[in-house]
Amino acid sequence: MLITKDEIIKKIDSIPPISESVRNTINYLKAGELQKAADAADNDIVLKQKISKIVNSAYFGFTKNLTDTRQMFSVLGLEMAKSLVLSYMVSLLEPKEWKFFIDLNFEEFQSAFLAGSKEAVILETDEDTYKKYTDALSLIPMIVCLIDELLGDKKREVELLIESSDLNYGKILKRFTGYSIFTLAAFVAKKWELDEENINLIKRIECEKCDNDEVTKIAAAVHLELFRIVSERQFFILNSFIDFNPESIEIAKKNYKRMTDEQ
Repeated sequence: MLITKDEIIKKIDSIPPISESVRNTINYLKAGELQKAADAADNDIVLKQKISKIVNSAYFGFTKNLTDTRQMFSVLGLEMAKSLVLSYMVSLLEPKEWKFFIDLNFEEFQSAFLAGSKEAVILETDEDTYKKYTDALSLIPMIVCLIDELLGDKKREVELLIESSDLNYGKILKRFTGYSIFTLAAFVAKKWELDEENINLIKRIECEKCDNDEVTKIAAAVHLELFRIVSERQFFILNSFIDFNPESIEIAKKNYKRMTDEQ
């Protein structure tokens, strides 16, 4: 019943590398060349469609539908544009057939998390810190795909465990694999050549340890934001896939206050 290390490696190896069009788009964005990045994105029809869907979702709040990639990138700015390009890579991990999160609108979840995590990190730290970690933030939604993919062949066993114990999807995955969901996500981030700081942040989102440093503050803010999002009606199916750590409230105080003020 356990998922072996070989099975995990096989799943990770099956994840496609960053395509040439995506790599070119990201490289232009890193160089500050918004127009060249937009033109590179236009060379990949599926990438352009993905960006357009997310940008024009309700979570970004634009009153006018944006269709031109140059215009979209210009309005969003370098870092958010890069996040959207990486979110396209995450969408490639979306199962062809969902086993657990059948009623989830994954694109809507991505949009909500991209917008919400940006607000959370900037509020708790500053915009420069957000820019430093946009790569990691854009990849966090992949955890939903990884859970569904890795546990999909063991659906009945997983459902029985959830019914008969206090285990959630995240705990079950860790029991089966020996890894937390964020550690598994970090494996993918490494394959996609994220830098060590961004990979480290992904590992820390679970908030198992609360050290007094910048990464902990960011991780706690994202941890809180993630739980705020999965508490919403349309994403409640995800509510039990990770354990909430109340210590995050004391670390990300500004975000906790924002959330209580909004209630």
